[in-house]
Amino acid sequence: MPTLEVNPDSSVSVREQLKMQLRYLIASGHFNVNETLPSTRSLGDQLGLSFHTVRKAYKELQEEGLLRSQVGSGYTVEERTPLAKSERMERGAQVVNDTLQQLVGLGLSDAEIESLFQEQATLLDHAGLERKLITVGPHDELNRMCAEQLSSALQKTILPVPLSRIGRHDDADYAFCPYPYLSDVLDTLSQTDVLGFATHLPPTVLETVARCQSHDTLGLVTRYQDTIPPLSEALRSRTAYAGHVIAASIDQQADHLRGFVEETDVVLATPASHRRLRPYLNPSLHDVHSVRVLVSQASIDAIADAVPA
Repeated sequence: MPTLEVNPDSSVSVREQLKMQLRYLIASGHFNVNETLPSTRSLGDQLGLSFHTVRKAYKELQEEGLLRSQVGSGYTVEERTPLAKSERMERGAQVVNDTLQQLVGLGLSDAEIESLFQEQATLLDHAGLERKLITVGPHDELNRMCAEQLSSALQKTILPVPLSRIGRHDDADYAFCPYPYLSDVLDTLSQTDVLGFATHLPPTVLETVARCQSHDTLGLVTRYQDTIPPLSEALRSRTAYAGHVIAASIDQQADHLRGFVEETDVVLATPASHRRLRPYLNPSLHDVHSVRVLVSQASIDAIADAVPA
């Protein structure tokens, strides 16, 4: 958990200090959307505060739209609709003005103040906290696959965002999406650097499907129902497979999978569905392969070159 500290001797109340730090940690990605914050009692014990003080801070952040409260689950981070740019700039200007007055009051010269700002901006940059990176796509399961690959390659946190909800992320610094959706993302995120990428399926999977005969039955198992059409279409178009495809998703229940796998000659399962599928498989009877959408290496290299380290 990120370190939180309060100074009881500060002129700013400990509740306000806590709220400011939590705002920062949420905005910088230390606490992710849907992540549960420490309980009011445990955080109070950690900081030497009353749990009533922590609860009040949490409630005020909830009123701001940063947190949500559920009985029995505590407080979790809410996906927040960003303020309009004009309002962000207005509030930011007030914060900067207050800070400048304090720095001048300490006797710092203009050159020293400028040096401090540059130093702190550099520290934020090196920590990777000032940039919001997202992947965008219409199919959540496929989008998450791409986000995981890019996060691993860039060593940065990349948030998968549904294409239908990108309007809530116009504060993103960089957005990455498959080329077919590039135009839509550019139109919506006019202030964001948008980069497209190419995808492909694993060669081992394509080889397996291409070797299937027309009388073979190919089974496709995904986590979500809406993953099936684009994935099955990609498998057919890239292998010319003309045989029978049956598909199932596990987003609700997996009881139907036992009979499903018995009807297939080859089973392809996405990573998010493979674990739920495993109890119904007999390795000696079922030919099972993991299938995922991969971001091309050329696209990964281009994105890595475009995003500052």
